[in-house]
Amino acid sequence: MIKQTLEDWQAEMKTRFESKNAVAFVCPACGKVATIKEHMDAGGKPDDAPQQCIGRTTGLGAKDKKDVGNGCNWASFGLFGTLGKGREVVFPDGKVVEVFDFAAQEVLANA
Repeated sequence: MIKQTLEDWQAEMKTRFESKNAVAFVCPACGKVATIKEHMDAGGKPDDAPQQCIGRTTGLGAKDKKDVGNGCNWASFGLFGTLGKGREVVFPDGKVVEVFDFAAQEVLANA
């Protein structure tokens, strides 16, 4: 799992994505990819995207994590975090937050 400062995480985000709304994360449980814009369109906040599956935001997420059409209800702040598939972001105050990994550019190109 990658561990990086908030500053480094934000810098990487800016190099990978053309705008804040286009930033996409992959759910470690079901593999569903969703952007910040999709979370906001579903009534969520921008900060929801790196920490919870779009299915949790929409309320349509499957509990068995096999139906990725709508995503699932996984959150990185739960007991099992990101299942070792995410990142740890270290904030200036020393707090460490587990977040979903960025979606690969290849996945976004095929979406």
